[in-house]
Amino acid sequence: MKKYLGVIFIGVAALSTGLAAAPAPSKWLTTVTVTDKGAHVLGNPAARNKVVEYLSYTCGHCADFEMKEAPKFKTQFVATGKASLEIRNMVLNPVDLTAAMLARCGGKAKFFGNHRHLLSTQATWLGKTKNISAATQAKLKAQDYTGFMIGTFDEIGLGAIMQQRGITQAQAKTCLADKAAFKNIIGMTDAGSALGVRGTPSFLVNGVLQDHVHNVAELKAAMK
Repeated sequence: MKKYLGVIFIGVAALSTGLAAAPAPSKWLTTVTVTDKGAHVLGNPAARNKVVEYLSYTCGHCADFEMKEAPKFKTQFVATGKASLEIRNMVLNPVDLTAAMLARCGGKAKFFGNHRHLLSTQATWLGKTKNISAATQAKLKAQDYTGFMIGTFDEIGLGAIMQQRGITQAQAKTCLADKAAFKNIIGMTDAGSALGVRGTPSFLVNGVLQDHVHNVAELKAAMK
């Protein structure tokens, strides 16, 4: 009974102020699934339009898309269930690989928040790559990728970036040593190259690689 009385009270309060109740947030903006290849998908898994973004965390155009265009795409198409957005890695360099591994820290519920945070702070940490030491670079030459990523994490300030997402340095370093995540990220990069992806961001719309698509309007034109 209290539940229904609460609903009535809210309705009366809204009428008395002349304001409509705020719409409920779209469930699709918090619906995240993971593909068998390890890619993260935001939105309705059965959406009519399936949009895939290939990106690099060291790509300035990818950061621009995330900050300026992605919010509009999510509001207009993901929130309404008309489209899903899948993020796939196209690793361009070892620092990009480090960020891609960190984006996965905390599981699928944290992925899209981590993804946005790494891109929004890109200028902060990417500008410190000159601090990567000779010892850390030597680990890369020796194909000690985990050692390189942990050294890079420490030397370019990614620890502070991830702490802002509630992820401790110990947790982050565990993520950097995740062999399954490493395999998935490299696998996505190889698959993207095989599809003909040559730059970032690049988009697939319903399985078709798009040419010269850079914003929401161009994505919309490619959708059903």
